[in-house]
Amino acid sequence: MTPMFIQADQLAKLHAHAEAGYPHEVVGILAGQDSLVTRVHALTNERADSAHNRYKVSGLVLMRAEQSLESQGLVILGYYHSHPDHPAQYSEYDRDHALPNLAYLITAIHSGRAVDTLCWRLREDRSAMDPQPLQIKPSDTVREPMSVIIHIPTPLRSYTNGQSSVDVTGATVGEALGALTEAHPKLTKHLRSDSGALRSFVNVYLGDEDIRFLNKEATPVTDGAELTIVPSIAGGVQ
Repeated sequence: MTPMFIQADQLAKLHAHAEAGYPHEVVGILAGQDSLVTRVHALTNERADSAHNRYKVSGLVLMRAEQSLESQGLVILGYYHSHPDHPAQYSEYDRDHALPNLAYLITAIHSGRAVDTLCWRLREDRSAMDPQPLQIKPSDTVREPMSVIIHIPTPLRSYTNGQSSVDVTGATVGEALGALTEAHPKLTKHLRSDSGALRSFVNVYLGDEDIRFLNKEATPVTDGAELTIVPSIAGGVQ
């Protein structure tokens, strides 16, 4: 069987998600191109009764997440989940609920630490899941600039000449935001604190995904990606 490949930074992100969710199972989507996973997208385990040994994601939530990834030019390659204090071997429950032509990564978590990740693929007759070799590829260190559309919220449009969206180029979210503030410098103080970090009330979404749950400003972007700046509001007497 041909191998499944995953970028090192995405495997690290998967492991971090699984460790943070321990002792419950976590679940997410594997996306990328061909047989290379370049994006791990975390989902929420909706099981309230037995989250320690089962996971569930509703069809509507899954569809919206997959549509968001596909709108960024990615292909759904499979799914991942964790096995708290159990081996990375698929269960009969996993097999019974598996879909064909997709990779299933299972990460074993022991005492809160990721110790093993294996890849499985459902047989055509659904009788079993076969192991698929999993190979780790170095993360891309140099990326070509991509064309990115940044959607601007109403209160900030006076700083972009009234434009509701601005076209920029960049290889990552941070580069795209940098290009935005370079073109419209008066935006900078409203987006970033004196330290240069994004202000706490400034939320940035890549498609439907909050970049805080991706790789933050280091998140790579694909050609034609859309970023949306969504400020939250807060206040109080003290």
